[in-house]
Amino acid sequence: MKNKFSLFAMVGLLILSLFVIGAESGCDKSKLDFDTSALTMGFVENAPPIEINYGVGFPIYVKVDNFGGYDVSAGGAKFYLTGVGQNFNNIETRKVSTSTLAKKTEMQPGGSEVISFAENAMVVQQLPQEFNLSFKVDSCYDYATIVQSSICVGKIAGTCTLEGNKIETGSNTAAPIQVTELTEQVTGNNLYISFKIENQGTGQVYLVDSDCDKINENDINEQLKKGKTNIAIITEQGFTCNLQEASAPYSTIKSLAGSSQVGYTVVCEKELTGTETHTSPIQILLNYKYVESIPRMITIYP
Repeated sequence: MKNKFSLFAMVGLLILSLFVIGAESGCDKSKLDFDTSALTMGFVENAPPIEINYGVGFPIYVKVDNFGGYDVSAGGAKFYLTGVGQNFNNIETRKVSTSTLAKKTEMQPGGSEVISFAENAMVVQQLPQEFNLSFKVDSCYDYATIVQSSICVGKIAGTCTLEGNKIETGSNTAAPIQVTELTEQVTGNNLYISFKIENQGTGQVYLVDSDCDKINENDINEQLKKGKTNIAIITEQGFTCNLQEASAPYSTIKSLAGSSQVGYTVVCEKELTGTETHTSPIQILLNYKYVESIPRMITIYP
């Protein structure tokens, strides 16, 4: 009986070890890290406080920090306070950045600014009992992602290889819109490169010429620009890419500049005329407007 038990135990341990080995071999060791930082908002402590009494003034301040890799010029970011209705006096609901919010680098922190919606907001009407109010602040700002990689140009492997994802950790600058994959394939005499653009942030992306005020008002024409980014591809001569026009009616074009749906794959092609295989740099510039929001819940007491 003891020997039989030992045999079962050995078999069990063997199965468990095979399972562990299989699980480890199935892990994605090539997983990439993407820095999706851009403008970050946060309410200044006690501005507003979470509990407000009728007749007592209070401030509403939002601190904005640029943790990403792109400078936002003065006036390049707009902020909207929504959901307060007619419940308060002395509040501004639309603000514009007044200073340059410089990108974050290894040598310096990103730029910051405190946005003041109110310095002495007051509850308009005294209520018979406590009242919970939820509002939010929306940001809408210009941002960009710069992608730098290299491609292998040629029919067969030589000084470089066509295989694999050419995007690595650090290929994208810090930003919410990222190129997550870039691959190559040769068919006949044509070299095809494909890259996928994804929204890795928590907000919404719009074409760079979108109007922030109209986005905040849910203008139907601005909604046509939602989920898209302006794009420019810089690489060696001979490539053309399947893009859309940067303005309405957004027709399909073969070009190195235009716009693209975020979440889609862009395909570029080049006819190969020689036998040489060589490495060539490729840069992808993504320009867009980005929209994010932060909520706030307060309780108003009589």
